Amino acid sequence: MTRTKIAVLAAALGSTAVLAGCATPPEGGVRIDQQNYERPALNSVRVLDGTLAQYRGAKNKVDSLLDVEGVYVTKGPTGFSGITAQIRNKTNVALPLEVRVSWYDQNGVPTDGAQSWTRLFAQPQAMVTFQQSSARLNSAQYYVEIRGAQ
Repeated sequence: MTRTKIAVLAAALGSTAVLAGCATPPEGGVRIDQQNYERPALNSVRVLDGTLAQYRGAKNKVDSLLDVEGVYVTKGPTGFSGITAQIRNKTNVALPLEVRVSWYDQNGVPTDGAQSWTRLFAQPQAMVTFQQSSARLNSAQYYVEIRGAQ
């Protein structure tokens, strides 16, 4: 290899290393927001926003402004999984929320990256429903994230 080729290769590798150091981690896998640094359990709903839920203690006791009344996973006629989550606002004020889901296969391997945030508006002392379908046929497990609208 000539010196010119070596210099070009070294510059390319250097810029790749810089870009890799600046890259943000992919969303939808392991999140640490308000989780006491534990890997989130699949088939669960997690409130990420500390103003909506406070996680305390070793057993993850939660003091939350929201309740998850029910989560249902169904298979549509085309075979894709869909999720319905019912979220209750326990406060006396309306709460703008954003919700999204990440999908995993039966073994816990991500199948869909975290989907885009869906805006919901939870009326005081009322329930709001979040629904979304997976984009892959092998999606079997889910992880739902909730935060205050940004």
